[in-house]
Amino acid sequence: MKIKKIVIGTLVLTLLIFSLYAYKLHALAVEGNKIFEQRCLVVNPPLISYKNYFLNFADAVKHPDKVSTELAVGYFLTYLDDLRAYAPKEVAWLETQRAFLDRWDFKLIEPWYIKEAGEYQYRMYEGYRDEALALIEIVDSDGNKSEIHAKFDAARTKRNDNSQLYFDLVNEASEFKDWRKIFGSVPFPGACTDEVLKIPDTTGALDPDPARVKEPDITG
Repeated sequence: MKIKKIVIGTLVLTLLIFSLYAYKLHALAVEGNKIFEQRCLVVNPPLISYKNYFLNFADAVKHPDKVSTELAVGYFLTYLDDLRAYAPKEVAWLETQRAFLDRWDFKLIEPWYIKEAGEYQYRMYEGYRDEALALIEIVDSDGNKSEIHAKFDAARTKRNDNSQLYFDLVNEASEFKDWRKIFGSVPFPGACTDEVLKIPDTTGALDPDPARVKEPDITG
């Protein structure tokens, strides 16, 4: 009788622990999804907008015969407005995301590839933030300080390097056979459409003959 009670008790305890673990996996996925949805709603729109207006301005500079000076100036001023609107939103979002990644339950419960991808993604968006802050410094200082340009170059390198690491890991992890995915999967946020996920690449936009390489979609 004692052995039977021990076996039953062990089974009940195991089931309880498993249920709690599965619940936490799902709860973390839901919370992470909400945080990313806020990115799509609040952060990415001004980020995409300022980059698009910069591309419009660059195109106007390279083709002055096709675009009036007034329109080119309008592109540039809107670019600056959206740049300044984006930066604080990214700072705030990164603080929220950092707090989420540093939580004890996230660190204890999530699979290693989720934690590692989260760090790559975080550093990628840090690169976007630092790039924007450096651009604001360049504008405010008339672009005369070489150390600010060094910050900009470092930010772009950080963004590109971690973007590659993030997407490589996401693609690799999609092939993993892991039962935890059943409980850690949630529907992709409805607000995160292609329109707010595709971030334009402005690299070389002002070069005489720019070779623009389209950046990957910024997802998850």
